[in-house]
Amino acid sequence: MLPGHEGKNCEASRSQRRSYQLLCAFVSLWLFNTYAFAQRDSSRLLNPVPVFTQTDSVLRISVINSAIPHYILNEEKLAGLAVTDIGAAMKFIPGMQLKDYGGIGGIKTVSFRSLGSTHTGVTVDGIRVSNVQSGSINLSSFEIFGVNELGFTSGQTEETNVSASAYLQANSIAIKSQLAKQPEKLKWRLYSAASTISAFEQGALISTPLSKNLFFGFQAMTKSGQGDYSFVYEPAGIDTAQRRANSALFNYKLRSVVGVNLKNSQTLFSFSYSNNEQELPGAIILYNASNDQKLWNEDLRFSVLHDQRLKNWKLQLNAFYQSAYLRYFDPDFLNLQGFIDNSYLQQNEGTGAMIKRYFLKNRALFFSGTDAIFSQLTGSNLPGNPERIESNSVLGLNVFFKSLKLESNITLQAVSDKLGLTDTLIEKKFLQASPFLSLCWMPFRTEAFRIRSFYKRAFTLPTFNDLYYNFIGNTNLNPERAHLFNVGISYGKTIRNWVGEFSADGFYNRIQDKIVAIPTKDLFNWSMQNIGEIQATGIDAGFLISYRKKDWKMTVNGSYTFNLSLDITDSESTTFEKQIPYTPFHSGTAGLALSYKEFCLNLNGFYSGFRYSLNENIYANYLAPFTDLSVNLSKQITFAKVYKLKLGLAAMNLLNKNYEVIRSFPMPGRYYQFILNLNFR
Repeated sequence: MLPGHEGKNCEASRSQRRSYQLLCAFVSLWLFNTYAFAQRDSSRLLNPVPVFTQTDSVLRISVINSAIPHYILNEEKLAGLAVTDIGAAMKFIPGMQLKDYGGIGGIKTVSFRSLGSTHTGVTVDGIRVSNVQSGSINLSSFEIFGVNELGFTSGQTEETNVSASAYLQANSIAIKSQLAKQPEKLKWRLYSAASTISAFEQGALISTPLSKNLFFGFQAMTKSGQGDYSFVYEPAGIDTAQRRANSALFNYKLRSVVGVNLKNSQTLFSFSYSNNEQELPGAIILYNASNDQKLWNEDLRFSVLHDQRLKNWKLQLNAFYQSAYLRYFDPDFLNLQGFIDNSYLQQNEGTGAMIKRYFLKNRALFFSGTDAIFSQLTGSNLPGNPERIESNSVLGLNVFFKSLKLESNITLQAVSDKLGLTDTLIEKKFLQASPFLSLCWMPFRTEAFRIRSFYKRAFTLPTFNDLYYNFIGNTNLNPERAHLFNVGISYGKTIRNWVGEFSADGFYNRIQDKIVAIPTKDLFNWSMQNIGEIQATGIDAGFLISYRKKDWKMTVNGSYTFNLSLDITDSESTTFEKQIPYTPFHSGTAGLALSYKEFCLNLNGFYSGFRYSLNENIYANYLAPFTDLSVNLSKQITFAKVYKLKLGLAAMNLLNKNYEVIRSFPMPGRYYQFILNLNFR
């Protein structure tokens, strides 16, 4: 039990009873569907056939046959990047900006094409991870170990087994775990990683069939260390090596999955628990590198996902319960008390259904679904306990022709917020509809050349912090709206042992009613307001060239992004038509992978141009460009025919520069990382 958590059980009882009722209702539906259909002869259900897949390679990050920007990092590619969490991997997606506060437990959030982190949803094995308190998902809390595939899409989700809520947001990160896949026989994995910045990870995974129709998977993970490293930070006048302190972390996670596979159905029961205690390194200000802030987290998730098939019909049911406890302590905060000790308990629970109908020989798909979600937040620094009830629905039609792919849907989100105060009840209601339409056209039958486009209207709700945080929240906030336009081309060609691919997309985003914090009477009193408007235009381009002959394989890839994101809120303001904070005009990635038999060498580079830390584009807010290079050498050893030992050695940040992603938070210089994977299949 985390510090300060003892008094939360009573507050949670009502919400937990509601979650148990939802779970019972879900199990009843599952039992009915399972026994109603299990004895019938099932027809083989074919998924819609994506156009031109026979000409596409499997080597790329970008999925060039997609009608929207779609990127996939499989297990092999993730290993080549030598990253340990999802956040670090996401920076290699073209057009992605990663906000990284450093440290081994540092928070990582993403912004794609200048859309804030609240516009990017995260799903794990089809179940959405939500955070109604801040709206942002900390991607450093998802480790790479145990991930089978990481996907990212802009416009809508491309995953098939997700709930209606996954279609709401502008961008989607889909994490597929190895535990959710039924094994043919017992397999287990051991994992260990150690780095010279005092960061250590250990993990174990086991997956086994229990019978013909039942399988079980379990994963345990620990992360610990001091996370200290030397740095030189010239912007603050620090030209001699200092030591980055107060980064200690201890975290452990447990996750289990039980799968039931019948003739025409699959049900996944998933449970996860995470316990985290860490120090928070502060900003390097006034030559003071030390910081005494601490953070405790305790997260619990339980979900059920049921997939039922019958001829050309498909029914998906889902239910989940999520509890997230957070305590933040700052003993030196400059307020009347002289410290901050805040704790919060967030609970989310819901259930939903999705029905799909395939027709025209599986080249057309109609789908419709609805989720009902209840969220509640209790906290020591809130005027009350806000509650949110959501109804998220989607109605869509996808059609596949020989040379044309059309995907369309419309989502509807109805939300009711309630906050009970001592003498009044504050109620807030939202009702928003968002259309999506994409087209992909192949003008030439013999060439894998495509023209693609999409439009989406998306919005994100004000978070509980935006609405109700003490002295800051504004209950009159409107949702943040965004209009997204994308036009692009993609091309793939195979000539003997060579494969080449190229994609380029131009985008235009307009964000209205942007929720921003502005100071009022002093720097400790802020106000949340709908005053921001942003216009973002740019280009994402990427290429890949691969050569394979016998035991040799070589892959070269690269990407480039130009992003012009201007503040067009007020023509009289000094920030009018200036680049928004932390958005570089130019950024790019490069990679080289060489493999021979069991050896593999990966070189990866990331470049970010200069940025500004505040809205005013002046030298005082200037952040220098940086380049991050890494090299990773690995060797796989197979013995006794069933054991595979993979050893990896990586050198990170070869240029040894303490660059900063966020002002005053220097990243580590050159350091080394050793990774060991032992697999039994």
